[in-house]
Amino acid sequence: MKYCKWHNATSHDTNECKIFRQQIQSAIEQGRLKFEVPAKPVKPMKIDQHPFPTNMVDTGRNALETKVLTSESAKRSGVVDPRNQATMDDVKGKRWVEDKGEGSERSRRPVTSQFLLNKYQRQQKSSRHREKMIR
Repeated sequence: MKYCKWHNATSHDTNECKIFRQQIQSAIEQGRLKFEVPAKPVKPMKIDQHPFPTNMVDTGRNALETKVLTSESAKRSGVVDPRNQATMDDVKGKRWVEDKGEGSERSRRPVTSQFLLNKYQRQQKSSRHREKMIR
């Protein structure tokens, strides 16, 4: 969900906010905001790195589940815990089976044309009923 802390609005992200960027740039140019260079090299902060992994596919509902890496650079950079990563070569041709928790032993009925027809008819009936109630 998009949210701008500067405007307290959901129309855009803070990182995309042009007004906020202009204010920061203005403060830098006027000398109100300075970035000091440390005397000795320090470990880069997490904010200096790209916060979102690229070329990745999340294959599960849980963030701790396996993620599929599509590039070697993503694997080398360590953006994902090595215990929870797999390359595309590892997953090609494999079908993922998810544990759905409680009630997972209950089988689902296959979707048939009759099932879809019944669903469509129920929706039409419900739609007509709502229209009658509005009138």
